[in-house]
Amino acid sequence: MDRKEILLNAINALLAQKLRSALAVLGIVVGIGALVAMVALIEGANAYIGERLVTLQPDVFQVSQLPASLLNVNDFIKASKWKRIEYDDYLTVRRDCRECAEVGAESNLVGRIKWRNTVTGSAQIRGLSASMLDIERVEVARGRFYTEAEDNNHLAVCLLGADIATDLFGQADPLGADISIMGKPFQVIGTIAPRGSLFGRSQDRFVIMPLTSMLHRFGARQPLAISCQQPPETPLASVVDEVRGIMRRQRRVLFNQEDTFFITTADSAAGIYQAVIGGFYLITIIISGIALTVGGLGVTNIMLVNVRERTREIGLRKALGARHRDVLAQFLVETVVLCLLGGSLGTAVGLLVSQIIAWVTPLPASSRPVVALVGFAVSSFVGLVAGMYPARHAAQLSPIDALRYE
Repeated sequence: MDRKEILLNAINALLAQKLRSALAVLGIVVGIGALVAMVALIEGANAYIGERLVTLQPDVFQVSQLPASLLNVNDFIKASKWKRIEYDDYLTVRRDCRECAEVGAESNLVGRIKWRNTVTGSAQIRGLSASMLDIERVEVARGRFYTEAEDNNHLAVCLLGADIATDLFGQADPLGADISIMGKPFQVIGTIAPRGSLFGRSQDRFVIMPLTSMLHRFGARQPLAISCQQPPETPLASVVDEVRGIMRRQRRVLFNQEDTFFITTADSAAGIYQAVIGGFYLITIIISGIALTVGGLGVTNIMLVNVRERTREIGLRKALGARHRDVLAQFLVETVVLCLLGGSLGTAVGLLVSQIIAWVTPLPASSRPVVALVGFAVSSFVGLVAGMYPARHAAQLSPIDALRYE
């Protein structure tokens, strides 16, 4: 038998048992649908967060009291007992770090902003040193960023995030307006370009002010995070080691004691995120594996029923010269075709479900071809595994015993 004949016979055999084939396909549709939907959502989140969440530039690392991730609760509890990083620490690193191209610092609060009779909801209040303009690549849409002199003299100036500017001023020009931030007067000198949203949460609900202005007006002992930028020709590891030594000396950490601060690079931040995504992929594999195992067992059971009902047909084919491999290929192709049909339907269902979830929730979904390819590849594999035992059982039947079967 040639390949075309085997394929046509397999399709005809499946069409002859439409209800049984549909029931066998149903388990594969559920398993592949769940797999494709979850892969599409994870891939979409992976690309989305990769663009927006990992905000550190490749040549920048951050020194902070608390870890960048809360995945390890013990680290967070331990770090919460450490001495906070303060403005003096920033000044020391800025003065002593010879290999740093630039050093900056930031502190964050949450509060309300008022202009005339309009009051915003809770917004992020960011205190940045003037050097953070270049370190963080802040994009000013209108107006200007504050200067080093304005930062050193803790002037009451600020820049508004896109959403805050819209909430307070609508389409009007906010430049030069006097607003109240947590009860303190500030003058608007610029606005920041829109940054969009992350999982439905706006990234534009903030104001930026000079770091010294925040410390002068809202408390000089606010915790800080220090950002350091490497020069183009200097290895990042060398700069990190120098800053680590400065911080250990500044915080009086003995040589046999661990650091009382965390250093986060762009690579380590991406690694933390990849660890989270890896956990989601593991959960996906487990859930889909269970569903596909159940579906595959269902296909195997139904194909065994087909073999039993077609025992005389198998005996007749062998008596007419069909080889062992012809019978094996016949039932194996039937199983693969059945699973590929289930895989096609499951892929379509999974993509549809992921797009509906993306439409009604902030979760993004990917529609890249690789997502559909996963569905087809897994369904083909399930078909081969689920069909091997029934196909071998059919191929090993004796033609004499098969013809006598009632």
